[in-house]
Amino acid sequence: MRSNLVRASALTSLILAPAAAAANPVAATPVTITYQCQATPPLSAPQTLTMSLGVSATAPSTANAGDSVAITLAPAAMQVPGTVSGHTLDNIRGVQLTLPVPTDSTYVSGTLTGGTVSATITRSGGTITVSAPDAVAGGTAFTLPAAAIDVTATAAGTITSTVGGTSYSDPGLTFTASVESGTILGAVDVPVACYPSPAPTLTTTTVTTANPGGGTGGGSGSSGSSLLSNLPLLGSLSGATKS
Repeated sequence: MRSNLVRASALTSLILAPAAAAANPVAATPVTITYQCQATPPLSAPQTLTMSLGVSATAPSTANAGDSVAITLAPAAMQVPGTVSGHTLDNIRGVQLTLPVPTDSTYVSGTLTGGTVSATITRSGGTITVSAPDAVAGGTAFTLPAAAIDVTATAAGTITSTVGGTSYSDPGLTFTASVESGTILGAVDVPVACYPSPAPTLTTTTVTTANPGGGTGGGSGSSGSSLLSNLPLLGSLSGATKS
């Protein structure tokens, strides 16, 4: 029974892939984030694995002190596998992704649009959290809403955005997988906690003092929206690296 539970905890790669970018983005750079993760199955020692999370972020390249700065994250459609190492994956649920409030800025608001699952965005202190609590069945696809985070540039300097998490006990990405154990216990819940290693810079906005003429000093925009290829949220088990 113990070995089955260990195998049931071997989760797969979690990839949030870029989707359609916002209209007229000023800067858009897809970034692949490497997360170190720990899965904690019942009646068994925790297991570690590596997950890759792709994020496409947009923000103005320049702004003036006091300007509003809009930062966006747009994930693509994501696929949950139906099996994990021969075990049925019933669902994943309670996905939470945290983002620090960008440096040298004051948080104003966060909004979510679109998507096929219910989600919320909240801010507590210096941490922004995107939460999708509902279960997503194994073998199905879903899309998280696009997130728009508005901040105010506080002073001349640089506004940078990144993802949260510093350790397994201070994670930036968490979710729970319900996996059939193949034992009399039936389905078991396997919590997963992840942190970025390293935490990359997603966007950078250079902030200067206001121009005498009142211009914003913003960077050039693109001619329109771009649609990037959809990538799976959860890949095959072979995509995970256990230690």
